[in-house]
Amino acid sequence: MSQITVREMNFDFPEQIERYWCGNSYFRTHFFNSITLLFPDGEQFMLRTIKRQLKQINNLQIKQEASAFIGQEAQHSIQHEKFWKNLQQQGYELKTYLRFLRFILWNICENWLSIELKLAMIAGVENCTNVVAELVLEEELLAEADSKLKELFEWHAAEEIEHKTVAYDVLQNVTDSYLIRLLGMLIGYTFVFGFFNLGLFLMLYQDKKLLNFKVWQEMVQFLFIKEKLFFKVFLNSLEYLRKNFHPLQRDNLFLVRKKIR
Repeated sequence: MSQITVREMNFDFPEQIERYWCGNSYFRTHFFNSITLLFPDGEQFMLRTIKRQLKQINNLQIKQEASAFIGQEAQHSIQHEKFWKNLQQQGYELKTYLRFLRFILWNICENWLSIELKLAMIAGVENCTNVVAELVLEEELLAEADSKLKELFEWHAAEEIEHKTVAYDVLQNVTDSYLIRLLGMLIGYTFVFGFFNLGLFLMLYQDKKLLNFKVWQEMVQFLFIKEKLFFKVFLNSLEYLRKNFHPLQRDNLFLVRKKIR
């Protein structure tokens, strides 16, 4: 039986949520806002790709976990998209970004990549989000955030850790090609970091904070000095390069039990 639980959530974000809802920080607020812009379509791409592969999975355990993965990712997509209404009410223009994101996902990745590369791309992205989710929960990055958004991101982070093995196992069930795994990781990382940074800079630009010294100071602290996100993602990526890598080798499932049941 799958150990992954599909939890049906129903977040409601009141209109009075502060513009800089994460500790009144421009950088941290838009760091998470950018994630919210990226995830709904990204999650839809993942679940549709895995769903199409379900019939070909010959391992019952992996098939059950893949079905649960689809359910969790569907919930993530739905719940994050709800917050877009708040962002639009605050005056942010999202349509241009979303149009470009969807073109890359549905016109390029969907049509041009083989099923093996799509799965490898998803496995690479899941490896990256696993590290970010761990950082969010361990470092309590949302301690000063609006309570509703804190709950949203911490629930999502815990579920990312809970289903961290699924995309990798589905990929391995289709192909154990090391080259495809690495190429997919490169594509996935390029996609995620490209659109994450684009969303971050667009939000800061619309707030006229792109050249704000405090924003850049906080960004440097977050990436390189205090939370060290850059180094943690880099080291985890090196682990992913090992031929005998598996997501279970990273011991962080205790964070799931700590945050959700």
